[in-house]
Amino acid sequence: MLKPIFELFYEQKNITNDVSQYVTSIEYTDVEHGESDELQINFEDSEKLWQGAWIPSKGDSLRCYIGYDTDKLLNCGTFEIDELEYETPPDTISIKGLATGIKKPLRQKNSVGYENKTLKQIAKEVADKHGYTLVGEIEDVRVDRITQNKERDLSFLTKLAEQYGYIFKIAENNLVFYDVQKLKGAKSTQIFYKSDLTQINLREKTSQKYKSVQVSYYDPKKKKTVKATARNEDVAKGDTLKINVRCSDRKQAILKANAALNTADTKIEGSIEMVGNPYIVAGLNIELKGIGHFSGKYHLKKVRHIIDRTSGYKTICEVETC
Repeated sequence: MLKPIFELFYEQKNITNDVSQYVTSIEYTDVEHGESDELQINFEDSEKLWQGAWIPSKGDSLRCYIGYDTDKLLNCGTFEIDELEYETPPDTISIKGLATGIKKPLRQKNSVGYENKTLKQIAKEVADKHGYTLVGEIEDVRVDRITQNKERDLSFLTKLAEQYGYIFKIAENNLVFYDVQKLKGAKSTQIFYKSDLTQINLREKTSQKYKSVQVSYYDPKKKKTVKATARNEDVAKGDTLKINVRCSDRKQAILKANAALNTADTKIEGSIEMVGNPYIVAGLNIELKGIGHFSGKYHLKKVRHIIDRTSGYKTICEVETC
């Protein structure tokens, strides 16, 4: 029988053997877009170690690995301690960390104007400013002007990515941009049948069923309104979503139309739970079979890996069809 294990490093020192007997649970949350990955470790503290000599400081680093004793462990990444919580009775300590790189300057509000730059150039400017490496393939689309007005760099990049059909996150000091359609178009990495899952909760959204999205924008050079349309070939009947938005050219308008179509498109979404699987991470695609109408290819938006002293190791995924 597989035995769930973890390895824990504090300030680059392996402390697994020292703390294992006190750990009651570990939860790692892997988010595809817009949020920081998180790590939470819960300790029983009847000996009051974390109320004295072992108390960590905010900003200290944690690295965690999760998996099984006979298999490769999942590298959860490095985290900066962001929150400490004490509770009694009984005495417990909860340590919460955010993925390394979510630094204070990234959360401060800034006002910046970007003119005649590509999406990649804007992302790279922000990455360079904070000492990150820009990762991912970004299409060469030019933005005539966009203003970041008293807005955090995190929220600005999240919004910018969504407008052009990309996911954005910070991981291991990398600023990551990936094309949503390319991620969802990738092959499934694993197949799961109903019997492989401990819980399934899926719902079909039918209120927003669009066969196309039409973007309209005013072209000052041509002195007329230009329209660009993105179509969903899988939808035979449905409405056309019409939006007016500032665009530099037709290429940019089509990108925004495709991004809006992907957001508004009819989806089956929900959550699944399975026995702990260290090969499941956010951003991958999986195949669900044996559940009738709800069978098909699904994209993993958020994945939680939980090791609990009482209940063992489980993986919970937020999913949507792709």
